[in-house]
Amino acid sequence: MKKLLNILITLALLGALGWTLWRGFAHQREREDEKKKEEAAKAEEAKKGEPEPFVVKIEKDKAKALALEKGEPEKAELKPQRVAYGRVLDPTPIVSLDGELAAAEAALAASRAEFERTQALLKSGEGMSRKVAETAEAQFRGDEIKSDGLRRKAQIEWGAMVSLDAVKRREFVEQLVRGESALVRVDLLAGDALAEMPASARFAVLGRDEETITVSTIAPAADTDAKTQAQGFLLRVDRPKFALRPGMAVTAWLALPAEAQHGFAIPRSAVLRHDGRTWVFIQEEEEKFVRKPITLVAPLDGEKGWFVADGGSIKADDLIVEVGAQALLSEELKAQGGGEKE
Repeated sequence: MKKLLNILITLALLGALGWTLWRGFAHQREREDEKKKEEAAKAEEAKKGEPEPFVVKIEKDKAKALALEKGEPEKAELKPQRVAYGRVLDPTPIVSLDGELAAAEAALAASRAEFERTQALLKSGEGMSRKVAETAEAQFRGDEIKSDGLRRKAQIEWGAMVSLDAVKRREFVEQLVRGESALVRVDLLAGDALAEMPASARFAVLGRDEETITVSTIAPAADTDAKTQAQGFLLRVDRPKFALRPGMAVTAWLALPAEAQHGFAIPRSAVLRHDGRTWVFIQEEEEKFVRKPITLVAPLDGEKGWFVADGGSIKADDLIVEVGAQALLSEELKAQGGGEKE
């Protein structure tokens, strides 16, 4: 009986100890839960006091003072294209080649006339020695071979850019010298290639990205870039908007003969460049503007701005801030407590 009583007392002590430990752990868990709730409440309260990222809230009077202009994006189409990079070429090699061709053609014309004269005299028996006639023929054939060789060289190096017609070629060379025309060499990215010739092309000079220049003639380059092994093209432009100096770096857009891509034309004034990305402001509510990232595919002709593909962050019924976007960015950064980054 005494032994049983000791066992019951031991069990009671163990039960009391277990209950005490359980209460301690439960109390500690309750305190941790309360602490987490307090921290979450504080975080939520702090969050309420912070401005939303990429959002600007401006009262109507202030928005009016900023002279904001808004509009829905205009629908646009863009033919499938490839981007190529290159430079404006020095016209000196073509000028030199034209000089060589002109001299060879003049010599050929003279030797041909002499050959025809000696042949006529030889046939009429008017005292023309056969040796003189043969010498005239040899000179004519030599000049003919030299002239044909220079023409083939021009075709190999410059293709359709250099006309075999002397008058047209000389006119083009004069335009190059006066700066009224220019030649540009561009290459696709490494590993890229086109099965067909581009239907059209435009390019922009580095530093003047928004002033695209339309190309008048496209021809395949005679060689391949030794470093990149990329496919190259020669572009001719007549009457460019500004002087194109040899060595200027360019970015070209080569349009392919395929179905056009659908999207929107975004005015240049609406586009912001910030933190290494491009953005636009969208008015979501009367006093709320949201900054959204966009991807600029290519500049459009004329004053249409940039092409943005359909299916991105821009929708047809969006109200885009076309004038005053920079002012909104400044207001956003002020609210965030930081300065504007370039």
